Amino acid sequence: MTTQTCPICRTSVEPNFRYPKYVCSDCREKASDINGRKLVFYNESFSGGYIAYYADSNTQEEYKSHRCYINGIECRANEAKFGGIVIEIA
Repeated sequence: MTTQTCPICRTSVEPNFRYPKYVCSDCREKASDINGRKLVFYNESFSGGYIAYYADSNTQEEYKSHRCYINGIECRANEAKFGGIVIEIA
C-alpha cells in the first residue's frame, strides 16, 4: 500500500497498514454522537487507554461509547496501538 485516502472525504492520508480505514484529522474534528453532539477523544493516562467527552460540556461529561458518527457515517474510536486515538469507519 503506497497511497491511502480518508474513507469519508477521500483526502490523501499517510498510509497505515494497521488502520486501513482511519479518518483524516479534518473528519476526526467532526465526530459526534448519534444526536450530533460533538465529541473529543483522549488517552485516559500517560500509559494509554481510551476516554471520550462531549466537547460542549464544561464538566467533562464522559461519553461512554466507542461509536461515533462523521457526516452520518458510523465510525469507531479506539486507543491506537502505539498511543493516541484512532477513528475508523465501522
